[in-house]
Amino acid sequence: VLWGKLYFIRKQGVLQYAFLSLRSAPIIRGMLAKEKAKIAAKISAGIKRDSVSVTTIPKQGRPAAAVLELLKAREARNIRVAPGISSMSGVVYISNEAHKELLDETYALFSWTNPLHADVFPSVRQMEAEVVAMTAAMMNGGPNTSAPDACGAMSSGGTESILLAVKAARDYMAAHKGIRHPEMVVGVSAHAAYWKAAEYFNIKLVQAPLGPDYRLHGSTVARYITRNTVLVVASAPGFPHGVVDDVAGIATAARKRGVLCHVDACLGGFLLPFVERLGYEVPLFDFRVPGVTSMSVDTHKFGMAHKGTSVILYRSPNIRRHQFTAITDWTGGLYISPSMAGSRSGALIATAWVSLVHLGQDGLLKAAGDIMRAVQDFRRQLQLHLGSDLQIIGQPHMSVIAFQAVNPKHLNIYVLNDMLTAKGWHFNALQRPAALHFCFTAQHVRVVVSLIKDLREAVATLKSGAKGLGTDGSAPLYGLAGVSPDRGLIGEFLVTFQDQMLAP
Repeated sequence: VLWGKLYFIRKQGVLQYAFLSLRSAPIIRGMLAKEKAKIAAKISAGIKRDSVSVTTIPKQGRPAAAVLELLKAREARNIRVAPGISSMSGVVYISNEAHKELLDETYALFSWTNPLHADVFPSVRQMEAEVVAMTAAMMNGGPNTSAPDACGAMSSGGTESILLAVKAARDYMAAHKGIRHPEMVVGVSAHAAYWKAAEYFNIKLVQAPLGPDYRLHGSTVARYITRNTVLVVASAPGFPHGVVDDVAGIATAARKRGVLCHVDACLGGFLLPFVERLGYEVPLFDFRVPGVTSMSVDTHKFGMAHKGTSVILYRSPNIRRHQFTAITDWTGGLYISPSMAGSRSGALIATAWVSLVHLGQDGLLKAAGDIMRAVQDFRRQLQLHLGSDLQIIGQPHMSVIAFQAVNPKHLNIYVLNDMLTAKGWHFNALQRPAALHFCFTAQHVRVVVSLIKDLREAVATLKSGAKGLGTDGSAPLYGLAGVSPDRGLIGEFLVTFQDQMLAP
């Protein structure tokens, strides 16, 4: 019990342990249980479910036509995506129906392939290697570059790529520097996957503050590097605000101390290189920067592949080898796996290959141009019509635009978010500071006029002081999260939410 308490204090701090003790008191625990039950009931009531629920395997299988009918009925409840006018921030990155159909045909062609069996499915092995090589070249790695030995592997998505990079860094630094109590330095705007990685791999997560420009800077990172640091992280861009960190400065600080540096380009990897070609200002973020030792780049975002693929890159195979799991004494034979999964979908790998080969650099460049024109138009219209109420955070380098209230006391950004949701929009809510962001993709090239119109109407209604606003939706929880120092309490509510999401 004592060791458990000490471990919690080490991970969460004395203050959070005090809150935990308070919540453990019988009276408080009972009150909390009632409140969680209310939240669970509210969430459950808001979940869209079919009238037909299948919770046990039918004793008799249903005809294919009947199953497809049920499936189509369920699919019809999803939000529709009309080309160029998606109402969702990010989410759908594929540019058009023709491209999606090509990916669907590819998936069907390779649906039963598995790269674990490279001798049986050699084509999948080759496509994975080629996707990695194409991605490395785009990040200025590979032959005739300053990172000629750049290499990597594919994963199931950005989070797994990040987990693999962190695991490789931990084990590399343990082998080469003997570090047994690893630490990782990230900006407070780094992706949530780094918190997950720290939890999975028992690494101390050191959070560094951002500058006034909402970027993480090398001078700041340098102050947080210790003899136990195994990895520092830079984002290109950061998910919340769409700005690229000071990668050159961060990598320099890491290199001086003999520490690995990972660049998280999961979101921007397949857009930033083309935004740069179009003449927009993009700070150096790839293998051109000395000291960058690994990168994560998602093919299933602006690479426009089907969901479930990403690429993890390393400057050297000497680092990548620590990503692998090699088992020599298993009774099932000699075994090695490059990623967290054993069996993987060869069909998804094939869709990533097809997407890149079909689009080509010219197709990705055109998509980047269309996206950035929409972004620039949105920024101009926001400043013109709503500049006295909303302000853009930082200087975004690509297609993620975050904005906050000029005067948060007079305009609650979370209530505004709920109002926009009621109009059919799906923004991402941010905190510290309270803000919203919208990620423009190829599905948003014609969305600016209607988006600005609804924003103006919602802001006007909110400023009018209309009654009943802010009592439902996400605003109450985000409001609580913004003022409560008890992060464990907020975590309890999040667990309640997740439990309901997983209920049939």
